[in-house]
Amino acid sequence: MFGIQSKPSSAGITGFGSGQASQPNQAAPAFGSTIASAVNTTSTPAAATTNAATGNNSTFALPTSINTTNSSKLLKELLESANNLPKKTDNIELGSIHLTLNELQRKSQQLRKQDDTKKDVSYTKAHYLLAGSGISAEDIENDLNAIHVPQTAPGAIATDVIAPVTTVTSANIENYLNAKKDENILNTIEQSLHLASKDFDKFINSNISIDWKLRREELRKAVGLKYNEANNNDSSAKNSLIWKTKSSSGNILGPLSAKTAAPVRQMTRDKFENHAKIIHALNQARLTKSNFPLCLNFNELNKLSSDLKSKQISEIWKILIELTDEKFAKTSQEQKFSNVPKRDLNESIVNNSKTYLEQEFYNYVDELYLKDTDKPAKFQPASNLNKIGYFIHQIVLKNDPDLVNKTLLVNGTPIWALIFYLIRAGLYFDAVELATRNRELFHKFDKNFPVYIKKYVDNHTLPSELMEKLHSEFNQQFQFIINDVDTSINYDPYKYSVYKIIGKCDLSKKALPQSINLSIEDWLWFHLSIINENESSLIFENYSLLNLQNKIIQLGPKNLGSSNNPLYLKSLILVGLYELAVQYTYDHVNECDAVHLAIGLTYYGLLRCSSFNKDVLLSVHNNEYEINFSRLVGSYTRSFKISDPKVACQYLILISLVEPEVSHEALRELILVSREFGILLGELNQENGTKTPGILEKQRSLIKLDNLEDYYREIIEVSATKCEEEGRIFDALLLYQLCCEYDTVVSLINKLLAEIFATTDLSKPIIKFGNYQVISSGYTTDGSEYKDTIDNNIILLSQHIMKMFNNNSFILSKIAPQKKQTCDLLLPIITIRELFLQKNWREVITQIGKLGLIPVDPSDDLIKIRTSSELIQNSDMDDNLIKVIPSLLIMVMTSVSHLNYEILTKKYQCLGNEREELIQWKKVAKNCMIYAGMVQYKMPRETYSLLINLESQL
Repeated sequence: MFGIQSKPSSAGITGFGSGQASQPNQAAPAFGSTIASAVNTTSTPAAATTNAATGNNSTFALPTSINTTNSSKLLKELLESANNLPKKTDNIELGSIHLTLNELQRKSQQLRKQDDTKKDVSYTKAHYLLAGSGISAEDIENDLNAIHVPQTAPGAIATDVIAPVTTVTSANIENYLNAKKDENILNTIEQSLHLASKDFDKFINSNISIDWKLRREELRKAVGLKYNEANNNDSSAKNSLIWKTKSSSGNILGPLSAKTAAPVRQMTRDKFENHAKIIHALNQARLTKSNFPLCLNFNELNKLSSDLKSKQISEIWKILIELTDEKFAKTSQEQKFSNVPKRDLNESIVNNSKTYLEQEFYNYVDELYLKDTDKPAKFQPASNLNKIGYFIHQIVLKNDPDLVNKTLLVNGTPIWALIFYLIRAGLYFDAVELATRNRELFHKFDKNFPVYIKKYVDNHTLPSELMEKLHSEFNQQFQFIINDVDTSINYDPYKYSVYKIIGKCDLSKKALPQSINLSIEDWLWFHLSIINENESSLIFENYSLLNLQNKIIQLGPKNLGSSNNPLYLKSLILVGLYELAVQYTYDHVNECDAVHLAIGLTYYGLLRCSSFNKDVLLSVHNNEYEINFSRLVGSYTRSFKISDPKVACQYLILISLVEPEVSHEALRELILVSREFGILLGELNQENGTKTPGILEKQRSLIKLDNLEDYYREIIEVSATKCEEEGRIFDALLLYQLCCEYDTVVSLINKLLAEIFATTDLSKPIIKFGNYQVISSGYTTDGSEYKDTIDNNIILLSQHIMKMFNNNSFILSKIAPQKKQTCDLLLPIITIRELFLQKNWREVITQIGKLGLIPVDPSDDLIKIRTSSELIQNSDMDDNLIKVIPSLLIMVMTSVSHLNYEILTKKYQCLGNEREELIQWKKVAKNCMIYAGMVQYKMPRETYSLLINLESQL
């Protein structure tokens, strides 16, 4: 709070002011916390641990009462959990012993022989040898002579241990090989089990966190032993076994790969929707280049919440409201500070922060004044002077009663304290009026002070001559003050402070006397007040905003506020450390608030943003902090890009404030992932192909693509190409239509149809080959269970698209005539294939003849056949048409073969008509074979062989 603070210990941070011990019964509205108390405050990790634990969805329920069944179950479960613990690796590589029966028999025989040999060895004379301190040669000779060497007959098997000889037989070799084979199999199985066990232990260790202390307490409770109730609460028990969460890195829309992840990513649906509405309204205002009070809107959302984090964020938006002057803006404020020189921006930040802290202090004083209804008469009426006087009477003098003995008094109020707190509350003109009205009360050493303060208020600084004069008086009056904490000299600390602020005196000591009890807000205000931005020629007398920023960073969040009144984030905003403020909000407040704070700062041009290729959230470039804005926004949208693509689009559009190319890439990814083409890109009229624009087309100016053709090329066409590469043909056709690439649509249709006609079985329905479900299943069935529509069948879709194009003359004008002609020749083949399947042989030949691709007319001569073949030989025919020539030839020859067979097997027919018809069909077959012979190198070898076989059947 302001004014009432405890006196700090000697271990306090240099430069922090503090007061004497406060009265125990003193009551005043809480406002801020002192720096001294902030230094001595330590945060406990218990709350953070509990919050982190409760954030997991996986819980583990434990028994809470004594029950024999639960006890045995819990013991069993505990043993199983213990078995799954990662094992030590000291002896894990030794393995176990597995021997076959044959191996065991051989080993036992060897051991038995060794035991038999050792029975004859006598060690009874060992003590004589040791006692003699040497070796007796006679004894050695006797022992050597006593050795019995058995004489073995040829072919006999020796049983002695010396040089055993074994007879190698095929049976022994086979047994040995079998033993080795069994041993290798067992070793392989054991190794597999060992590796699987290690992998499982590694997986458990990396994915499951078990609190064995809590498990032990639960076990004690379950079996009826004494346990610690304090550590055995329900929430702790449920989280004694939890799944660990893994962070993953990804692309733009993937998770943010920062060093620390935001601890609180969850948010209510209302909060999500309310913030999304503001972002949508912001983009709408940007389209018309009208003013939009972004900070005011965000502040309205947060001030309705009563939790501590929301209050912090609300206060941040209040500071930015004053800096951006949103309340009085009439035109668009987008990138308001982007081109402002750094010196001017720093000056604006300092002045705005001072004004904000002064107004905040005045509100506190006003609240204190209005709260007490029984005030002394000398503090009435409710003027600014009386409010500050009452604050000094109620707070300052009760905290430091000796002050009245070392200062000038006006109606019992210390005049220097009155001037100090008038300045602190931003009541500069009241301070000038007080000094001017009481000019005669000032000591002879202070007779020029009314002039100093008037010039300071009028010009926000002092002229050089007055500055030198004030410095001279300051050095003369306070030359005996050795340092800031020396209280042995009887001087007025408020007079010292006023001179130091107005004249920026003795800036080598950037602190106020300890007797002035400073809150964190007071300390910040004082340091903002003494900033002179290189006004002095002496380096140690200069104090810039950068110096204050470094001091704030050095102190950190532990020293700036307490757990119930954190002021670090507020301090970062007040001194212009916006990048650190975004990172702190992301790490310690909420991802949602961090993203929207970054959006607000970026919109006004206050946030320095790094390039997209950096993986961390906060980086340093050219000794300045930078925020990876693109990745931050992309990471935020990853959770709702599928469920709310329209909202995700609005956020990704804002990336263009910093990097338009990255915004384009993110939007293309959103299009491909969400597949919400109608919402994002537009709807197609199914009758004539006209297009209704979508969100992106309407807001394309926001992503720096004012030209419609540029928008089509950069957003839709690139997405369509990507779909085509990935085999998403339906999406590709739709996207090409949405970007008005009608010529590409027809080219793709020609390619798809030609591929289907050339590679599919002629004995099966052609329509089914266009169904992507049938294609994915490999046509293992007749496909009757799949319903064919334009949404899942490429053949039906192609027919629909061409019908739609034919109804629109504008679209037809955009299609190359050759491609349109190719498509017009391919589409009838669908009907021909159906006729072929229905065995309507005559109509098949008739329809193929109408295409004019192959010579099927009996009257065609060799010249016409050669002319037709030259179209292929000279590559004058479209490649897609060339692909279908083999299938057309097969259908013609097959039809002729069947017609020939029908005529020959038909009874009761006229012989004259029979011969004439047979001659006609043989001419057709002959023409086809001549044609096929000329272009056979363009056909598969199997096709030409099949044609020859069909001709031989005629």
